[in-house]
Amino acid sequence: MKKNLLLGFGASALAAMALTACSGGTAAAPASAPPSETATATPTPVKQYSNEELVSLVSQIKASDGSSLSAVSGEELAGRYQPLRDTLGKTTIEPAACKDLSAVGVPQTIAGSTSAGSTRVKTDGVFTDLTLTSGVDVELLEAKLDASKSKAEECSQMTFSSSGQSIKSTTEKFAGIGSVPGTIAFKTAMVLPDGTEGIIYTAHVVKDGVLISATASSDAAETGGPAAAGALLDQSAALIK
Repeated sequence: MKKNLLLGFGASALAAMALTACSGGTAAAPASAPPSETATATPTPVKQYSNEELVSLVSQIKASDGSSLSAVSGEELAGRYQPLRDTLGKTTIEPAACKDLSAVGVPQTIAGSTSAGSTRVKTDGVFTDLTLTSGVDVELLEAKLDASKSKAEECSQMTFSSSGQSIKSTTEKFAGIGSVPGTIAFKTAMVLPDGTEGIIYTAHVVKDGVLISATASSDAAETGGPAAAGALLDQSAALIK
C-alpha cells in the first residue's frame, strides 16, 4: 500500500463513519404517551433537499485559499470510492468485527436519501472533502449518527494487511472542530509500513435535516486539519436553513 492510498482511505473512512450500517433499517418509532399523559407537540418538519439543491450548496462553499469547491452528485461520489472498495476487498482487516465495508468507511447509501459532495482538494498541505446528505427523516439521520459512536469505539484500533505489509490506525474522539452544536468529531492516526504517519480529522453533524460530514487529512507534520474541516462544516451549516 502506498502513502496516497493511505490518505485516500483514511479520508473516506471517517467521512463515512457516521453512516455505518446505513444500508438498511429505520429509526424506531416513539412510544405512544399513556392516556394520563399529555402527548408531546409534533416537531416542525425540516426541509428535505434534492440532489440538485445539495450540489448548489456545495458549490457556494470556499476552500481555505478562497477558491470554490468543485461539487459532485451523490452518484458521482459513490463511483469515486469504487477503487477503494476493490482494494479493501483484497485486504485483511482486524478486528474482524470491523471488516464489513461500511464499518471501515466505504460510503453506504441511505435508502431514499439525496446527497452531494466535493472533489478532494489540497490547500496548505491539507486534503479536504465534504459530503451532505438529506432527503430522509431527520430521526433516521440522527439515529445513524448515534450508532456510529459505538462503532468508532469498537474499531478504535485497526490493522489493514496486504501483500505482507500492514497499516495500523488509532481513532479517538476529538473536540474543537467547527462551532456547530452537536458536532461529533474524530482524529485517526494511520501508520504506514515505513513508519510515516497520516492524520485524518472528520466532523459530523445533523443541521436542520442535513447530515454534514467534513474531512481533512495530511501527514503528521501538518497542523491545519481541524481548522480546515471546521471551516467546511461551519460554512455548510450556515447555508442550511
